[in-house]
Amino acid sequence: MADSVDPIQLIVAYRLNGANFRASAEKLAREIEVDERGRPTKLTAIPAFYLASHAAELYLKAALLKRNMSDSELRRIDVRHNLSALLDLLLSKNVQISTRTMELVRGLSKQHGEHALRYTVLVDDGKRTYWPSFTVLFSSLDELLLLTRTTTQQPS
Repeated sequence: MADSVDPIQLIVAYRLNGANFRASAEKLAREIEVDERGRPTKLTAIPAFYLASHAAELYLKAALLKRNMSDSELRRIDVRHNLSALLDLLLSKNVQISTRTMELVRGLSKQHGEHALRYTVLVDDGKRTYWPSFTVLFSSLDELLLLTRTTTQQPS
C-alpha cells in the first residue's frame, strides 16, 4: 500500500477493522468458560485471543497514523506485527496510556509477533501463553480504541 493513500482513510479502515476483530473476539468470549479470576479454562479461547491481539495491532496503527506516522513506517519489519514496538512508538509521541493497557499489549506482543496463536500455541515449546482475563483484555482494547478517534472538523 503506497503512502499516497489518504491517511484519514487508512485510520478509518484500521479502526473499523479493529472494531470488527474485537466484536468477533467478544462474541467468542461470551461462550467461553472462565475461572474465578475471569481467565479462560478451555483451548477454545485461542481464536478469541488471536482476534483481540489483532484488534490491538490495528488500533495501535490507527493511533500512530493519526499522529502523522506513515503507513510505510508501520510496515517496517521491526514494527509491522510487533505490538511492543508499536506501543513504544505511540509512547514516544507523548500519548498517555494506562499501566494496565501497556502490560496487556506487552503481554500479547511476543505471541502475536510470532503468530503463535495462529500456529504453535499447542506445541509444548516451554513458552507460556499469555491469557489475561477477558475483562482486562476488552477494557484495554476500549482504551486503545479511544486513541484512534478522528475528526474532520476544524477547530473554531
